[in-house]
Amino acid sequence: MALILPWWRDRSPREQVLLALLAGLLGIVTLWFGVLRPLADAGDRAAARHATAVSALAEVRSLTGAIRAAEARRRPASGTPLLERIRASASAAGFAPETLESNGAGEVSLRIAAIKPMPLLRWIADMEARDGITTTLLASNRNADQTLAVTLALSGSGR
Repeated sequence: MALILPWWRDRSPREQVLLALLAGLLGIVTLWFGVLRPLADAGDRAAARHATAVSALAEVRSLTGAIRAAEARRRPASGTPLLERIRASASAAGFAPETLESNGAGEVSLRIAAIKPMPLLRWIADMEARDGITTTLLASNRNADQTLAVTLALSGSGR
């Protein structure tokens, strides 16, 4: 600053005004090309990415019904009663239900005294994806040993 101030004082008032205008114009150009244009370009790119994502989401949502219908057609029909399919599935997953009984109208209820949450949720998801068996009721109580006591009501189609 000590070098610039004497140089500035040596300039005539007209030169000082012109230099101040030049510095102002340089600041405006720097602000425009260094800040505002890059921000506008980034906003345009973000809007384009958003529009692409929205159209992809709409396409996926429109295909969801067709995918679910194709999955339902792909599942083989089973002549095994729902109770037996659930018993076999629980046995294959390593679960031993305390009670397992049919409530009629295509619904089975079961109670498991102690089960870890993640294997239970995986088993339920597998039954739904593989066999079309859906959970209509899930009630759980926490046991002292980090397991759950679970009551389930499951229903399924003839598949």
